[in-house]
Amino acid sequence: MTCVLVCFPGAPRPCEEAIRKELALDAALGRRVSELYSSAQEPPSLNTVFRTLASEDIPDLPPGGGLYCKVAVIAEAYSRLCQASGGRWQKPNSTWECKTGNLM
Repeated sequence: MTCVLVCFPGAPRPCEEAIRKELALDAALGRRVSELYSSAQEPPSLNTVFRTLASEDIPDLPPGGGLYCKVAVIAEAYSRLCQASGGRWQKPNSTWECKTGNLM
């Protein structure tokens, strides 16, 4: 699939308030992923984290896509936590999980 973006000099610019809201939402999602990760007995799978977030009422999600527009933000936060805990990514039975332990 190809996407062509045509920009004109007089095109509207992104609103500063919208940019601030987007950054605040990304930070809030990162904090919530961290809370879910640290509160569990063992590291939850990324799917579990996503399902938990999907069941919560999160304000300022993008219209039309909601939480699914933020999959990359959630996965990045999860990945950082997994790496910080010395874990590694595994994909057993199509569920992404972070397994802690030796990386070798």
